[in-house]
Amino acid sequence: MKCIFFSTLFLLTISTISCLHENIHERIARQTSDFCRASCPKQMDNYTVLDSMVYNPSETTMSYYYSVSEKLDNDSVYNDIFINVFYTDLLNNLNDNIGLIELKKNNVHFRYIYYSSTSKKIYMNFMFKPEDYK
Repeated sequence: MKCIFFSTLFLLTISTISCLHENIHERIARQTSDFCRASCPKQMDNYTVLDSMVYNPSETTMSYYYSVSEKLDNDSVYNDIFINVFYTDLLNNLNDNIGLIELKKNNVHFRYIYYSSTSKKIYMNFMFKPEDYK
């Protein structure tokens, strides 16, 4: 019985110590991976699915990968006006999203990639740097 108790205590201590040594970027990567395993793919609207999220600590970049279907899976949709409006809306949402405060405090870059669910062709690829959203 004492052996089980001390083994459990040892494992809890080791896991606590390892969490204390995890830097912010390692934590973001781990939490992103955990979220993705639990929630992706995630239907965002009738035509858009969040397929995955990936955090790259060495580039401090959070990448969101969205596949589009039906009406949005068509080259003709992605004209300059549509892309400019979409870019502006994404940036406004990034600025207003209080759930990303910690990431923004740590100067994370945000990449949004929208691609065809059928051909995998990339329709839009936006990168927002700290100077864009601060």
